[in-house]
Amino acid sequence: MTTGGRRIAFFGLGAMGLPMASNLAEAGFDVAGFDVRPERAALLAERGGIAARTPAEAAAGADALVAIPFDADQIRASLWGLDGALETLPPGRLVLLMSTIGPRAMRGLADDLVARGHHVVDAPVTGGATGAAAGSLTVIAAGAPADLDAADPILRPMAGQIFRVGGEPGQGQMIKLVNQLLVGTHLAAAAEAMALAAAAGADIQQVFDLLKTGAGRSEILVSRVGALLDGSFETGATLRVFTAKDIPLVLEAGRELGVPMITASAALQTMQLGCAFGLEDASDAHLIRLLADPLGVAAELADRAPNPPTS
Repeated sequence: MTTGGRRIAFFGLGAMGLPMASNLAEAGFDVAGFDVRPERAALLAERGGIAARTPAEAAAGADALVAIPFDADQIRASLWGLDGALETLPPGRLVLLMSTIGPRAMRGLADDLVARGHHVVDAPVTGGATGAAAGSLTVIAAGAPADLDAADPILRPMAGQIFRVGGEPGQGQMIKLVNQLLVGTHLAAAAEAMALAAAAGADIQQVFDLLKTGAGRSEILVSRVGALLDGSFETGATLRVFTAKDIPLVLEAGRELGVPMITASAALQTMQLGCAFGLEDASDAHLIRLLADPLGVAAELADRAPNPPTS
């Protein structure tokens, strides 16, 4: 396995991936980035990387490959699809899969890549877009010890902490789902708590300042309610991430392991309510606003809707 090279193929330049790839470029790696949206690769080029038109172009001559698109299907398409990376990626390379895709999908991808002679590290992250920009993400890494050693210098520019949680791909995904269970339920609980305070006529800013110092504090409470109150709504996450992928993966893991997922199921229903209001691609902080003022949100969305055709 090649471990000392500096050329990185990077797939998935979204809210997380672009700053992660940019940090690698700043650290001195030659980062060839691909995203299905060419403008995202152009942004990477402005930050010192290389804009690739296809996964195959990005992977040509690469010493390692990093992938963090939305889901497992997008990873597979970038690797095995038309102009896929595996057409040009040299043999025996390190592949770091950093998306949240669940243990089952990770194991399947890893088995297929290992069968082609590559080395796989399962390395999902937590810390959000803010952590990605700061290079302070928490990486939850699993893989063979030699592969984890080889991955370390690549992960360092993106990470504040790296936890090695197992010797096989899939084990990192499971721990990431434990994290996402808490993130999702904390978001739903924060929305309900602030809605209760609003209904009681309390000063929301004062309640927020109090909760930040109390036992009910959570990082999600601070970041999401804070983004609501300052008007930025900048959280780096949308309700779609939770409803279309992360919480369903949590529930799937619970079913497979025989663990009741009662609070996760309730959190998913709360988030699905937000999606029913048309907020699936909005910042997840909007869930708090929705529960506190559903009629106001509904009226605002109605004002934005196009006028129906007249006969």
